[in-house]
Amino acid sequence: MQRKEREAGLDLIRVFAALFVVAVHFYLNCNYYETPLIGSRMFVMTFCRWFFMICVPLFMMLTGYFKCHKSFTKEHYLSLCPILMTYVVIAVLKVIVSNLYYGAGYYTVLSAIKAIATYQMAWYVGMYVALMLLIPFLNKLWEALDAKQHKWLILTLTVIGSLYPLFPYFIPSYWQLLYPFVFYYLGVYIRTYRPKIRAIWAVLAILAATAIEAAVSYFAARGGFFRTEVLAQVDSGYSVLTVVIAASAFFLLFYDVKIKSPALSAILARISEVSLEIYLFTGIYDVIIFSCLKQQRTQATEFFWLFFLTVPLNFILSAGSGILLKLVLSPLTKLMKPKKNEAGSEKQE
Repeated sequence: MQRKEREAGLDLIRVFAALFVVAVHFYLNCNYYETPLIGSRMFVMTFCRWFFMICVPLFMMLTGYFKCHKSFTKEHYLSLCPILMTYVVIAVLKVIVSNLYYGAGYYTVLSAIKAIATYQMAWYVGMYVALMLLIPFLNKLWEALDAKQHKWLILTLTVIGSLYPLFPYFIPSYWQLLYPFVFYYLGVYIRTYRPKIRAIWAVLAILAATAIEAAVSYFAARGGFFRTEVLAQVDSGYSVLTVVIAASAFFLLFYDVKIKSPALSAILARISEVSLEIYLFTGIYDVIIFSCLKQQRTQATEFFWLFFLTVPLNFILSAGSGILLKLVLSPLTKLMKPKKNEAGSEKQE
C-alpha cells in the first residue's frame, strides 16, 4: 500500500511547538518568576508566556493525530526504545555540562542516575512514555463510540479536566491531571473529522484566550510575583481551558496548510524529525547561555530584548545538535525500529 506524502502543515506545527518550548524555558531562566509583575514589559512578557504554553498541548495533539490507529502490538511499544535512548544520552550530556558550568559535584553519580531515572531532566518524556502505554486502550475506547459520543467524550474531558482553573466552582479540582487525554483526543478528533476554521476566527480565539490568561495572572499578582496557584497550579497551566482553546485554534489554523516550496517543506521536515532532541538539548544550552547572562542581570525586564537573541540561538543550536545526534545514533535506532510500519502518514511521526 502506498504511503501518503508528508503533511507539511503538521511539520510546521511541530516546529512551532519545539520553538515555543525553547521560549517557555527562557521564562524559567530569565528570573521572570522572581520579578514583580509591574509595568508594560512584564505584562507583555506575561502575555507571551501564556501564548508559548501551547507548546506541550500541540505535541500531545500531534500524538493523538498520528497514533489514533495504533493497536496493542509489539511494534507500538518497541517504538519507545529510540525515544528512551535519546533521552538518556542527552540527559547524560546535560549532567556533564551542568557540572562544568555550575561546578563539579552539582550532579553526583547517584543524583544523576536518580534524576535521569525519575525524568527530572525532562518530565515530558515520562508523561509521554505513560501515554504511549495507554494509547492502544484509548484508541479502543474511541473506536467503540459513534460520532455523537466522540463529541461528548471530548466535552466531558474538557469540562472536568480544564474548566476548574478558570472557573473554580462545581467542578472539583482533582481531575485537572486529565489534560493529556483532553489534548490526545482533540488530535484524534481532528484526524478523524478534519474540521475547518476560518483563519480570522482562529487568530481571534488565540488572542482572546491568551489575553484573558495574561490579564488574570497580571492583576492577581497585585504588583507581586507570578502566582502559580492562579490558573497555573497544574504543570504551569497546561490544563486551563483557555490553553485548550488557544492550542486547538492554533492547530486548526495550520494543520492542513499546503506549502508549495519543496525546499521549505524539506527544512520543516528535517527540523520536525528532531523535535524531541530540540526539547532535550534546549536545557543544555540554557545552562551555557544563562550562566553567562545572569552574571550581569537579575530582573526579567533586563532580559526583555534578549529574548530575540537567546531563543533563536538556543533553537538553532538545539536543532543542529539534534540532527547531528540523530545521525550518530541512527545505526542503533534502525535496529530498534519496528519491522512493520503502518501505511499512511504515520510515517511522519
